[in-house]
Amino acid sequence: MRPVSFRQQGKLVSRQAKGLRAGVVALKPGEIMEWHSTRTREELLIALEGQLRIEVQSSGKRRGQRVRRLTVNRGQCVFLPRRTIHRVVNQSSECAHYIYVTGVVET
Repeated sequence: MRPVSFRQQGKLVSRQAKGLRAGVVALKPGEIMEWHSTRTREELLIALEGQLRIEVQSSGKRRGQRVRRLTVNRGQCVFLPRRTIHRVVNQSSECAHYIYVTGVVET
């Protein structure tokens, strides 16, 4: 699998939408997004084509760092709370497309 940096195919939200971001991402077969964090934002990933594997890092004081893996097929989505360290993997043999939507959490 080949790691790739974030690249966005198209923005879906106007700049006037404060605190909300969205876009479409395409990953070729075998490509992997770099590990990144949602920091102060919640994120929703929606699979449009292909099969994605979402890998989420979690840490525990007793067990150390672990990686949870979730398969997301076309039409499915996954919610990521803020401060979630994750990456997206295209584990299929076809190009995978997904939409991401992020929003700032009000406190």
